[in-house]
Amino acid sequence: MTLAQKFKQFRKYGIYGIVGSAFVHLLFGLVILFTGGEKGERIVSVEIKTYDIIKPPVKFEAQPPRLIKSFDLAKDVDYTPQTALRQIQFTRAEAPSSVPPTNAPATSAPSGGKGGGEGSVFFGALTASSGAADLGWGLPAGASSYGRSFGVGGSGGWGAGPGDGKDWGPQFASDVENTRSGGGGGLSAMRENLLSSENFEDRFDGFIEVNPRNKKDIRGFLNIYQLEYLSSRLEKSPAAGWDVVDNQPSWNCVPQALQSLAHYANDSTKLRVTIRGTIRLDSKELTTVPFLYMMGFQASVRYTKEEARNLGNYLKKGGFIFIDDGNAYQPGAFNVTARQMLKDALGYEAIFERLPNTHPLYTAWENFNGPPSGEDLVRYDIAVRAVKEIYPYVEAIFINGRMVALISNKGYNFAWGYWKYLPTSAGGPYDNTRQLQFGLNVVVYALTQRGGIVDQNRTKIASEQKR
Repeated sequence: MTLAQKFKQFRKYGIYGIVGSAFVHLLFGLVILFTGGEKGERIVSVEIKTYDIIKPPVKFEAQPPRLIKSFDLAKDVDYTPQTALRQIQFTRAEAPSSVPPTNAPATSAPSGGKGGGEGSVFFGALTASSGAADLGWGLPAGASSYGRSFGVGGSGGWGAGPGDGKDWGPQFASDVENTRSGGGGGLSAMRENLLSSENFEDRFDGFIEVNPRNKKDIRGFLNIYQLEYLSSRLEKSPAAGWDVVDNQPSWNCVPQALQSLAHYANDSTKLRVTIRGTIRLDSKELTTVPFLYMMGFQASVRYTKEEARNLGNYLKKGGFIFIDDGNAYQPGAFNVTARQMLKDALGYEAIFERLPNTHPLYTAWENFNGPPSGEDLVRYDIAVRAVKEIYPYVEAIFINGRMVALISNKGYNFAWGYWKYLPTSAGGPYDNTRQLQFGLNVVVYALTQRGGIVDQNRTKIASEQKR
């Protein structure tokens, strides 16, 4: 078969295919047309020629307001002066015979009326001529008057000058005392005299007043709180003489420490120190506490990120914390973890600086040349501290020049609450007066420094008094 024959045969088959395909499509189209599409579906054509208007069942028509009672919007005001007749009757006035007149009788010439003058009212003074007594209403002895003379005016009475007439009543220069003399200041002086620290005990947790002439003359109040935190374990006595810490949580390793400081402050000053109890770092009341005390021994401190953040906010907004390591050992677990807590709370601002011996804290109430001796110097046992370290300094953290934290490696909590009760077998008892005085120095300095919570309270009170 030639190539032309093959093309002819293919073309024939192609025509058959096209015709067959058209026939099949036509067949399917007719089936769809007559059967109405898929089962269950109908095509409906709707033509709307008219619309029914539905009227609302209720017709609202605004009615004009109806006035039930008429009102007079304006009234005529009569400005004509109203006068009323009053009858004044004068009677004869007799001068007391016991008080002789101090002025001579007047000899003025009679006025134009019959029988002499009829008297007059001049500058508020009632005067009469010499012949007025014959008319039955004048004052005797001419221009004599009875009453207090307040100025210079007529010949007697209220308008008369000094010595004119007979004056009875208080002598204002001597009988009436000016109670405002010497006080001065008006309302501001009254506020200064009435307001004191006692007025704010229901508002604040601390307020202090220091006599500028005598630094030891302090008065006020302080609600002191002890920080309660979670520790790794309960404390155990490592050696004889440290039995006070047995089975105590680390935050309260020496229970009598803070009470002894409060008793000393109450006995030595007019600053009323009250221990309100414990407070946690997640407490909402932390922001109003002016002085926070934290102690520990050998157990490590445990805290959350939220607690560290709250501590940082508290310190940055005027708070103060005194951290005292009872173990007196900087490499110890409590000391290391407490410092780390401050670093997590303050970040790059947690810079520990050794406090110089000339810092004002050492002279805030009692005078010191540096920190007094503590557990680091007085007591040592190798079972308690592996190495005997003596720390002739305390450390502090400052933010914008304000001390926010004081860290002690001296173990003052043992000195405050346990030295006086140490048995002789443990080397005691020890005198803790200087250690308590130093603790009071810390309290006074924390309450008086600029930018602290107590200083903020003072500023708030001052702004209220200016209103």
